[in-house]
Amino acid sequence: MLNSIAVNREPVLLGSIPAIADKSDRTVLVVRHSIRESLRAGSVDPDLTPEGAELARRCGQLLSGMGDDVLFAASPRTRTRRTAQCMMEGGGFRRRDVLDCPELGDLTIFAQPVDFEAMLRKRNTENVMREYFSTGHAEGLKDMRPFAEELLAFLTGTPFPSSRTVIVSHDVLAMSILSALGVRTFLVEDWCGYLHGVLLALGRDGVWTASYAIPDYDAGKKHRLFV
Repeated sequence: MLNSIAVNREPVLLGSIPAIADKSDRTVLVVRHSIRESLRAGSVDPDLTPEGAELARRCGQLLSGMGDDVLFAASPRTRTRRTAQCMMEGGGFRRRDVLDCPELGDLTIFAQPVDFEAMLRKRNTENVMREYFSTGHAEGLKDMRPFAEELLAFLTGTPFPSSRTVIVSHDVLAMSILSALGVRTFLVEDWCGYLHGVLLALGRDGVWTASYAIPDYDAGKKHRLFV
């Protein structure tokens, strides 16, 4: 699967995606959720901050040219579902339910079921992620290349109800795809920004192309893990 995906190493702005979608048979955009409340505040499922809700609306406006038939989906977390809802509001998309997408949940990276709350208390997550994105391996996590293969097989092989799909997910999933494909190298010190992600576009030639999608070239500071 990895070898069958074409790679575009130039960042793609969210505002340019409607034009790309017009020239593609299918597009699937997977973005990280917007700015959330701190995980260290005691909840593993926090909501967006007011700033995060507004950022999601602005990013939805950038995608408004994709048309009314866009399908919005999200992992089963409050922050991802709220991001999708705010994006629909900002872009003026026809109101509809957000499709559940557990296949892109934040726990799918783990090799075995985990107590996520206990893990946050006990493990140095930054060290785990530093090891994972520098080597492709870390204890308890699926190896990066097979994990990216699994995600890409789902994203390119699922017959979504719309040819234009936006899925709100989590940083490590989008980053695993982009890193395994060689689109971009991520470091803990240069982490994935909010509403950043991966665009998959199926060309008329039948080839999928992966790009790093960002809101703008000056997308603001990167955010530390689990703050």
